[in-house]
Formats: sequence, structure tokens, C-alpha cells
Amino acid sequence: MRLLTTQVTSLEMRAPSQTEVPEPHSNEPLAVTRVHDIRLDSYRTLYRALGDAHHWTSRLLPDDQLSREIHHESTRIFVLLCGEIVAGWFEIEMRPSVREARIVHFGILPAFRGRGFADYLLSKAIAVGFAEGAGRLTLETNTLDHPAALPLYRRHGFRPYATRRVQTPAIETKTQPVAKETT
Repeated sequence: MRLLTTQVTSLEMRAPSQTEVPEPHSNEPLAVTRVHDIRLDSYRTLYRALGDAHHWTSRLLPDDQLSREIHHESTRIFVLLCGEIVAGWFEIEMRPSVREARIVHFGILPAFRGRGFADYLLSKAIAVGFAEGAGRLTLETNTLDHPAALPLYRRHGFRPYATRRVQTPAIETKTQPVAKETT
């Protein structure tokens, strides 16, 4: 197994932005909807569609472990529908005992990028993160993620508070070119 080295940036926000992000123009209606008890195969499809290109591995788990993670009472999963098609999604872990929430995964599927959906969906994720009384919302991104991720998060008011270098297994598929190692 080939390992890639990446720099992880941890970001935080202490209060939601007061600026409303308008719904972007779309020929199809847009809706952000919570998915309760998502089927494992549906979750894996979303996760792989977004994460494979960026070498996401944290949810490549056996059924029982994945179910414990994504069906936990603290986990919230939302999708952005463009008409009847999922255009993006996010996963949030709520930690009310410490007044924190964490955006675990966030992204727009490749076919829907460049339409303003990321700003809109991130604003919804931020609202969900603070909706249950969190005083701090966190997320992480790394140098293997989409190059627009960090600027997007900063534009919405997230501020870096830590960085670290980690190694992650490379995900190599027949449908994508092999990523260059970042060591």
C-alpha cells in the first residue's frame, strides 16, 4: 500500500456568520435535506464519489463499524438535492456536552462544481452546526482535498488553529490517475 503525506489544517469558527448565502441559480429546484438512517450502500456511494479523488479513508470500514459511526445519535447527514439528484453532502458530529460540533465531511460532487453550490451548502452546514447550541464549530482539510476547500472555509469565517503532517493510504482506482506523492 502506497502512503501519501499531507498537511492537515484544523479550522474553527466561534459564531455563525450573519451573512445569508442566497440560493444559487439552478435550472432544477435545490433542497438541503437531512437523511435519517442512511443505508450503508448509499453512504458509501456518496463517500466514494466525493472522497476517492482526495484519498478519504476514515469511513472505509466494515458494515458494523460504519453503521456505529454514521447512525450514532450525534451524527447528522444532509444532502443537497438538485432536482432529484444528490449534488453534495455533509456530515456533522454534534458534541453538546462540550458545546461543540464538527463538520466531518463536506463536498460538492464533481458534476455540480462551479455553480456556487459549495458556498450555499457550507452556509447550511454552519447553520446546522450551531443550531443545537454549539459555541465552536470545527473542521479539517488537507493538501489532498480540492484546492478550493481551504479558501472556501476561510471565506466563510473559519480560522486555522493547528496544522500537522500525516500519512494516509493512497486510493488508486481505474477511473482516476494515480496521485503524485506529496512527500
